[in-house]
Amino acid sequence: MDIFLFSAFKDTRMFLMITLVVVFSICLHEFFHAWTALKFGDTTAADRGHLTLNPLKQMGPMSMIMFLLLGFAWGAVPVNPAVLRARNRHAPAIVALAGPATNFGLFLIGFFFFGFLATRIWNLIENEAAGETVLLFFLMLGVYNLFLGIFNLLPIPGLDGWNALTEYVPRLRYVHSEFAKGVTIFLIFLLFFLADDIFALSRDVMFLAPDLFSAEHEDRREQAISQDSPEDPAGGLPAASVSAKAS
Repeated sequence: MDIFLFSAFKDTRMFLMITLVVVFSICLHEFFHAWTALKFGDTTAADRGHLTLNPLKQMGPMSMIMFLLLGFAWGAVPVNPAVLRARNRHAPAIVALAGPATNFGLFLIGFFFFGFLATRIWNLIENEAAGETVLLFFLMLGVYNLFLGIFNLLPIPGLDGWNALTEYVPRLRYVHSEFAKGVTIFLIFLLFFLADDIFALSRDVMFLAPDLFSAEHEDRREQAISQDSPEDPAGGLPAASVSAKAS
């Protein structure tokens, strides 16, 4: 297995881009767990300083070391489910899902800007290297956040999907520990097999964006051409201008 940190010597720009996107996305994911919990009256995360984007707080040193070594990382925010349930029976699930929702929001931002700029960026930025960097950033933002959103929704103990599920299937919290450990190990192995497929799916979805925006751009261009065609004596001019010419 390659050490992720060593990729900095092969492609520094890509290494910095992935690091920025992943660390920021995880920190924002955890921030919104803490922020949503606070809105429902649970101050546990806020009291412990998790209303921040500081990776040392949201991820911790061990997570950051594992990211540099193996390319994967995690974050954690403490909440008090009892306090949340006392305020709203759906609050623990909402808090759990706030993290993946954040990732899906970042994915949509990446999808929009990657698709929009991919069809227009060379008209906006003369420096091709700068244009490629901008496109690469939004591509990575979309790919990694779609991956993180799907990943965290999986019903595996320790992930947000599992935490939300147990709020509606409470008996899952009391499954025999040995059985639960076995199921968890199996699901983790399954996750490793699925990770590449989830990432490939995320990448394929992102590459749909330029086609969608290109089609929209072409439709608008064809409409503009048809409005300015010789068959239209008004030439697409505003009504006031047309009447002035007619007079």
